[in-house]
Amino acid sequence: DLFIPWWNAYAFFVTYANVDGVHEDRVRVPDSPNELDRWIVSSLETLIADVTAAMDRYDLQKSVRPFIDFVDNLTNWYIRRSRRRFWKSQNDDDKIHAYRTLRYVLLQLSKVAAPFTPFIAEAIYRNLRDETMPESVHLCDFPTANAAARDTALEERMAIAQRAVNLGHNLRKQKNLKVRQPLSRAVVICAEPGFAERLAPMAPVIAEELNVKAVDFAADESKFVTVSAKANFKVLGSRLGPRMKAAAAAIAALPATDLAALLRGESVVLNLGEQPQPQAAQAAATSGGAAAAITITSDDVLVVRTENAGLTVANEGNLSVALDPKLTPELIEEGIAREFVSHVQNLRKEADFVVDQKIRIVYAGDDAVAQAVAAHCGWICGETLAVSCEKGEAAGESADLNGHACAIHVEKA
Repeated sequence: DLFIPWWNAYAFFVTYANVDGVHEDRVRVPDSPNELDRWIVSSLETLIADVTAAMDRYDLQKSVRPFIDFVDNLTNWYIRRSRRRFWKSQNDDDKIHAYRTLRYVLLQLSKVAAPFTPFIAEAIYRNLRDETMPESVHLCDFPTANAAARDTALEERMAIAQRAVNLGHNLRKQKNLKVRQPLSRAVVICAEPGFAERLAPMAPVIAEELNVKAVDFAADESKFVTVSAKANFKVLGSRLGPRMKAAAAAIAALPATDLAALLRGESVVLNLGEQPQPQAAQAAATSGGAAAAITITSDDVLVVRTENAGLTVANEGNLSVALDPKLTPELIEEGIAREFVSHVQNLRKEADFVVDQKIRIVYAGDDAVAQAVAAHCGWICGETLAVSCEKGEAAGESADLNGHACAIHVEKA
């Protein structure tokens, strides 16, 4: 689970660095303004601190666990989200920052991992080190976490963005909404104070990952779902005994204000013989002033969310994501174009073309395919390194583009 993704990240760097001719004489500590670069470096420093703390306690099992999450973040988030930066034809500053950051992270990771995976760490280190560094990773000092390079607020924002993206992807799967089919809007919902302001810088990341045209933020989920509550019998049953039936009825009748308080992490007082009491009555209940009163928290209830018409919603803890599934003709057209690009990329891989090989595309399809390809021809050529994309007699592999039959042929330009 660890070795192959780590090696793939290294292979990605070497492949593109060789294609671009990027070979800096010295390994430099990144000073990139790019938020992705700063995030992965901060995550690396967190990894170093966590591994060091666990090893100092002689807890070797716990010292290995952080590697899994870090390598997953490195490959499935940082490299995947930075891929276009490496693809750029121009040798601009952002591209150099991407190469410099990835080289530094891979080298530092090899030092941290050397006690656990000595041979892979050695192979990666030897190829990426510069001549001023020790010849072997096993002659290097174990890295010391650089607290100044850590940005815990950025790590938190990125973690929330990842949660939102995972929720959105799961929602697409549940509702059979293909990831390559663009949607008009996603709404990220959380009642925490200041949530929208903190996460707003992540809106472009979430939009690209979820393939939506816009990302909005909201604090009140009642606009998107109808929220109700049921008693958590597992938690309350042993505590209330014969009063459980009354408690279940009172919880089912909770007013919206008390339910919102529970969702915010507050407690609510119920008088099992009367109507639910607002939180203000808690002091009287807890002091014994009402024999039939109980105090409940969010652990005592099961929250049920029913989607409102027009949107599809998923929830995890205090975070919800809503997607607008309505498709316009323009969105449908772009979805076909994205499927077209996916099939061309697969054909490139099957033909074993090098990553910078220019190609020509010939395709045969119906009017919907032709219209989608024509409308997005420039983008298609840019994504696939095609010098031309023409409709004609294509004897290539057949493909289904969202229900539209198409034959695609690629060849070296």
